Amino acid sequence: MYAKTVEELVIYQIALELAKEINKLIKQIPHHWSVTECKQILRSSSSTPSNIEEGFSQRFYPKKFLSYLNNALGSSDESKGHIRKLRNNEHIKSEISDEYIKRYKNLSIKILNLINHIKKRHNITLK
Repeated sequence: MYAKTVEELVIYQIALELAKEINKLIKQIPHHWSVTECKQILRSSSSTPSNIEEGFSQRFYPKKFLSYLNNALGSSDESKGHIRKLRNNEHIKSEISDEYIKRYKNLSIKILNLINHIKKRHNITLK
């Protein structure tokens, strides 16, 4: 059975939850930390579910859907990099960063699995 709404997609649910948690996490970081860096992780974490949602609206056009899913994958991976920066700059503990990185890796795998499924189902080869 296929999802009828974006809210039924597991990747969307995970991405939305992670964006919500990252937002809460950033609010705990002291104000002296770079505003630019905070904006970057907030943007990448919120971009992931937004791209999934926008792509889902194009699901009847598989290549367009794939484009949005690839953007969501990139945003998910970018969020991992920002989390590493937070850890390296000692704004969050290693245990917290490790958990978020693990969750983002899991999300990226799930997005990639959907990308591969769509490509196979529609016999699409992207160059």
